Amino acid sequence: MKIAVISFTRRGSRLCSFLVEKLRERGEDCTGYVQQRFFSEEIRQQKGMNPVTEGVGEWTENQFNEMDGLIYIGAAGIAVRAIAPVLKSKLTDPAVVVMDETGGFAVSLLSGHVGGANRLAKAAAEICNAVPVITTASDVNGKAAIDVWADDHGLLVGDRHMARRLAAAALEDEPIGFFSDFPLEDKVPKEYMLNKPGKMNVWITVKRTAGEGMLRRLEDEGRVLHLIPKCLSVGIGCRRGVSGERLKAMVQKVLEGANLEERAVARLASIDLKKTEEGICWLAKHWKVPFLTFSAEDLERAEGTFAESSFVRQAVGAGNVCERAAMLAAGKGAVLAAGKQTGDGVAVAAASARYIVIENGKIL
Repeated sequence: MKIAVISFTRRGSRLCSFLVEKLRERGEDCTGYVQQRFFSEEIRQQKGMNPVTEGVGEWTENQFNEMDGLIYIGAAGIAVRAIAPVLKSKLTDPAVVVMDETGGFAVSLLSGHVGGANRLAKAAAEICNAVPVITTASDVNGKAAIDVWADDHGLLVGDRHMARRLAAAALEDEPIGFFSDFPLEDKVPKEYMLNKPGKMNVWITVKRTAGEGMLRRLEDEGRVLHLIPKCLSVGIGCRRGVSGERLKAMVQKVLEGANLEERAVARLASIDLKKTEEGICWLAKHWKVPFLTFSAEDLERAEGTFAESSFVRQAVGAGNVCERAAMLAAGKGAVLAAGKQTGDGVAVAAASARYIVIENGKIL
């Protein structure tokens, strides 16, 4: 987590220095900012500490889109006035925490769940022996916040409006159903019912919609929140010079035809001859996913039955690029989720990990 800490008083500067040091020891990418007049030689020698000369509003504007979390050491009113002009959305705003200069309280002020302010406030409180102040309803009522649970397990929340409805139902002690297309090693939140329908329901899946049956009925009634694991690998073969936009359109067509979520794409893959292919590199950057490449020999070792092409084999040394690359990128135990489809000089396939393994709260 990229964190910036700012203080405004002499006493606050000492707390700022201490907090930055301890957060960095925990592996956080943390930077501290102290008013110039309190920037002592001792603080100057500490890693990650900087003097700040601009006003708090300008500092906040500069940091807001760069950091995952901001900690203000001072009055809450200072933080509120500073962040007010730059607020955008609870889905994108960074975590904001306020601490008093004595280190007595750590208040989760903004983006408690999605942005991680609740966790940051608790971490700061633990370091400083302070009292964490958390006001989000699910936390104060001892309920599991589904967006936090999803984030802890590497899952994307499919629909934020549906997530709010589910959270409201949980606060009213309504029954919540829990379904998953993948075996889970971690336990589901204690108030949720595994494989039983409830007033609202959670479904871990890479599918866009359910087929026939109970889940489809619940979806039609607006009672299902999708949690999406990023576990799809998309294999791509293409002619040289195909545009990124054309590749994107073809991949989206294949995913939609196979009823697969675009947001589940974790990586792109191809043969190593394409490692600098501009269109694929553009798409990987556009979707913010890695682009993996494999040699023809590696592709030939991929396990499975694939749609082979003698022309492709003669050209690149492997009879199929997209399916084999997708399977190798998805890892051991992968299954082909969308077979090879071609068009406009592009060949696309998608593979999914057969299982999701929960290890230290993350999907592998």
